Amino acid sequence: MKNKNMSLINKVKNRYIGALLAMAILLSMAMGIMQYLLYQQSQDAHVINIAGMQRMLSQRIALFSAQEDKRDSENLRQAIDKFESNHEFLTKTERREAIYLNEALAALYYQEPVQLDLQSNTFVTLSRSQFQQPTPQLEEQIFTASQHILPNLNEAVSLFEQHARSKTEMVRKIELLIWLLGLLLLFIEAKFIFRPMAREIAEALDKLEAARKLADDALHSKSRFLARVSHELRTPLQAIQGYLDEYLSNKDTQQLQHVKSAANQLDVLLYSVQDFNNLSEQEVVIERHQVALREVIKSACIAFQLTAHKKSLAFNLALSNELDVTCYCDGKRVGWLISELVNNAIKFTERGSIQVFADLVVDEDTPYLEFVVEDTGPGFDYQQLREAVHSEHFQGTQLGLKRCRLLISALGGRLDFIAREPTGTRATLRVPIEIDNQQTLARTMEQVSARILLVEDNLLNARVIEKMLQPIAKQVTHVEHGEGALEVYEVGKFDIVLMDLNMPVMDGFEATERLRVLDPTVPILVVTANTNAEDLDKVYALGATAHLYKPLQPDVLHSKVVLLLNECGDLVSS
Repeated sequence: MKNKNMSLINKVKNRYIGALLAMAILLSMAMGIMQYLLYQQSQDAHVINIAGMQRMLSQRIALFSAQEDKRDSENLRQAIDKFESNHEFLTKTERREAIYLNEALAALYYQEPVQLDLQSNTFVTLSRSQFQQPTPQLEEQIFTASQHILPNLNEAVSLFEQHARSKTEMVRKIELLIWLLGLLLLFIEAKFIFRPMAREIAEALDKLEAARKLADDALHSKSRFLARVSHELRTPLQAIQGYLDEYLSNKDTQQLQHVKSAANQLDVLLYSVQDFNNLSEQEVVIERHQVALREVIKSACIAFQLTAHKKSLAFNLALSNELDVTCYCDGKRVGWLISELVNNAIKFTERGSIQVFADLVVDEDTPYLEFVVEDTGPGFDYQQLREAVHSEHFQGTQLGLKRCRLLISALGGRLDFIAREPTGTRATLRVPIEIDNQQTLARTMEQVSARILLVEDNLLNARVIEKMLQPIAKQVTHVEHGEGALEVYEVGKFDIVLMDLNMPVMDGFEATERLRVLDPTVPILVVTANTNAEDLDKVYALGATAHLYKPLQPDVLHSKVVLLLNECGDLVSS
């Protein structure tokens, strides 16, 4: 959205600047043309003034030629000089072309019958002769010549004025053209620049308003979601507190097993929250771990026993002996599906009982986990429930049935609801699993004695992980940051590296990259609470081999380490 807004802003800015530049160019051209034409008009006025002066000078020369006073003789000389210089100015040429004479003036000055240029030069010659040796005959000739040249000088002035008026008319037409061009430019800018720009801005504002409403809705949904998550997390927390209180009262170690199951259920709920973004984008990546199937089901159900007891509901859990197997599946997501069904059954049941059955069935040579929850609640309209599965969220954290549908589809299973008589609902979950011999992992673990480098900045987490690794570790070397890992690795030999990501001094990203340069083959298992997909993609690109999310389960950690060592051929016989 930010990039789109910046693109729109740049587009609007460029169009606005383009429109202003076009108008500025037109105005500049108009100003330049007008300045040139005004200069030409001032020149024309000057030429007309000089042409008019010639008429006056011709009469002054005739008058001063008839005077005998020496002062008049000096005035005569000045008048003759001025008349001659004015004539030279008016007939001035450049590259053999007259500068100030148009075609009609050129005919007047150089063609018969007038030949004003010849008349003017003859008049100047007579006047200078009279100035040098005045005689009555020259005086008479000058007077006659002045009277003869005067109408022609008047004609020249008229022609100069007419030429100037034609230029003035041209200036007026150019001004009109510039005005029309300005109007046309404004119309073009309004139609093709400002109108589309206004439409795009309006559309962008509509999108921003829609985005604002969506953000407000998302914020409101987030608040509701966090409130629901907080409520749902209280169920396993309540179980943990309740079973711990019972353990402190009677020291029954069985209660600690219930605490562990409730803690596992809490982990599953936290995982579902972390998983929410990927699921909302329809991106479901199923993980396969080696797990004990019975423990997955018990951990998912045991936390709800106290909740059912507080509502005075009978809670019966019946697990088939066939479930005592080790299998490969996405244990956390299967556990979440089970807990969601049990949780909803308890929520909708005010009196009576909750019956939970689980068995391992084989259908067409494919083993399935069959999990059944029956309640004595008010029941559901099956059609409405089916519509809810395909559209709306449902109860609990309201990741609910929509998430169930996505997960069950990804797992290759199915979920069915049947109304019971007289009331209640029966929910049946079937998920395909891959059974493994329970002893395979144990035998494999007995064969493993790995030298492990643990890179973890939290000392408490490091001690817990070290304890988990004892069954498969010959030696666990712990360092608190990536720089320490590189120093230790350069002097030691390790079969596998467990790498945290967020650490001081040097984080797991840089450490993974530099460690991969030192050893291209050693397995690097990222162990992190960071579930950001971009960060995981980045660390894989830098050389990580696999990853596990915290909190770790011992069996999951063991199977992952053994699997990586097997794949790399680095199993070390004890």
